[in-house]
Amino acid sequence: MIYSKASLLLSVYCQSYIVSDDVPVSYLKKMEPKLIWLMMFVGVYWAYCIFWGVKGALFSKTSTDYFLAGRSISIWVFVLAATATSFSGWTFIGHPGKIFTTGLPYAFASFYALTIPFTGVLFLRRQWALSKAYHYITPGEMYSDYYGGDAIRLLTVLVAFLFSVPYLGVQLRASGDLFHVLTDGLVGVNFGMFALSAVVVIYVASGGLRSVAYVDCVQCVLLVLGIVILGGIAIHFAGGWSGFVTGIGEMVKTDMSTGEGLTPAGYSSKVAIPGSIQIVSAGSKATGGTWTGMMCMTYMFALMGIQSSPAFSMWAFSNKTSRAFRWQQVAASSVIIGI
Repeated sequence: MIYSKASLLLSVYCQSYIVSDDVPVSYLKKMEPKLIWLMMFVGVYWAYCIFWGVKGALFSKTSTDYFLAGRSISIWVFVLAATATSFSGWTFIGHPGKIFTTGLPYAFASFYALTIPFTGVLFLRRQWALSKAYHYITPGEMYSDYYGGDAIRLLTVLVAFLFSVPYLGVQLRASGDLFHVLTDGLVGVNFGMFALSAVVVIYVASGGLRSVAYVDCVQCVLLVLGIVILGGIAIHFAGGWSGFVTGIGEMVKTDMSTGEGLTPAGYSSKVAIPGSIQIVSAGSKATGGTWTGMMCMTYMFALMGIQSSPAFSMWAFSNKTSRAFRWQQVAASSVIIGI
């Protein structure tokens, strides 16, 4: 009796936590086909992640196997995985979303496709050579050996922590919001966030870098296909390229006629950068938007930290050959993602 009551309470709690309050009961009884397809694809993807978590755990016999995949990452695996790591959901969803809300000036920040791999050009091949010669496993070992002392090890861990934790937190929260939107409110934000977090912890903690690499390969393919397909869909629903251009023109005409949303030079902020730089006390006080030329440039410079982070040092250590770096930095990042 106690067990049945506990089961009932648990089921009610789970239902109230998983399902949003604004979803009618009748909607749960008859799910739309798009939601069924969504659940199927998410289930297959999560099963793939857990599969590589288990397989990576079976392969990992030493610390080198776990942290560096036995220094055996091939060219194509690194190209796909490093590209997915550099350009993740914030490029797939956040970038077009920001253009939609602020206008085309933010599109000039797309040149981060060049600045992100630039630090990789400077550092990754050199770090790979050092790891081959001295068998480094972590960047802390490399820096400690070069500079001397253990303080640099602690600093490296601190930098990795401060870089990774906020980055992961923002992306996991965004994934919960994405689940909530794609399921029309059927799945709650918190449940989607914690479900994805659990899958990530399982395959990363159990399988190590090998699991991360092969999961990222699929993520890179999905990233490129998603950018191309969704871009085509957006153009289609905008009435084709001519309809898209006409729509932009109408928005510009509206801004010019109302006098709102204009740059300091008198152009529409939907299509024109609001000057090279504006000296203001807060970004919200900038005339015509915050994405000035200086803002775009410093934003791109900040993103150069991705491939100079401690995590990418371990990506460099894990490669079988240094030839993978040129393909990732030039072909994948600058050409494919850039275009």
